Amino acid sequence: MKSDSLKRFNQTQAGVFHATHWGQSIPENFVKELICEAEQNFNRKARLCLHPSPEDITQVTFLALTRPYEDRLHKHPHKPEIMIPFLGKAELKLYYEDNSENQVILLDAESSTPVSIEAGVLHSLRILTPNFVFLEIGNGPFKPDSTVYA
Repeated sequence: MKSDSLKRFNQTQAGVFHATHWGQSIPENFVKELICEAEQNFNRKARLCLHPSPEDITQVTFLALTRPYEDRLHKHPHKPEIMIPFLGKAELKLYYEDNSENQVILLDAESSTPVSIEAGVLHSLRILTPNFVFLEIGNGPFKPDSTVYA
């Protein structure tokens, strides 16, 4: 069920909303509405993409995750990503292919410290609070091989 404020965005699939144009205003209550969308979505996730198209070179997305949510181990082989916590807490696990370092990073909205993940690094996310919202910045365009699951 699309919320009133999110109706101004293009819903491209269940729980995924794209701006109609760069610079589109974001509703004040977008976090609450994204969480409501995530709670109703089969995968417990909702996205508000500030970029109008998956073809855009710059990809800026707010993601809302709600319990029970499970992030499958995956990587982005061709591009790095930046994650900035916005609401709640989560544990980010990084798995380097040469096993030189497995790292656990606490993502906490109170600090809003960004994390940069190198291209090709396997990672997963476990939310520690009932809801977790973060801003993800990456390169586009989005293609079928942009995300590879382990």
